[in-house]
Amino acid sequence: MIESFENYDIAHAPLRTTDVGQADFQLLIDVRRFRVTTDSGPEAQIGLAARIVDKDGKVVASRLFEESEKFDKVEPQAAVAAFDAAFARIAKNMIAWTVQTLL
Repeated sequence: MIESFENYDIAHAPLRTTDVGQADFQLLIDVRRFRVTTDSGPEAQIGLAARIVDKDGKVVASRLFEESEKFDKVEPQAAVAAFDAAFARIAKNMIAWTVQTLL
């Protein structure tokens, strides 16, 4: 996820707290779902709960990001590709939401 933010705006990449001390805001992410279901064909499902908190710990904004990706056959390589596609969409949406929230 950090690499996604770094690639979003190379000139203003996020700094780690070890680089600058305490940041004004933090993005906290909880994994809510990371699974393969087979009910209606194999599908990778990801759910991430994101919170933006200020340096006092107050929640500025929160949102649940969910994506899924169907795949053909239950095998590791296909599942990994499906998770990769679903996560890419979540990362794109989470970056846009974070930037919009903090601007």
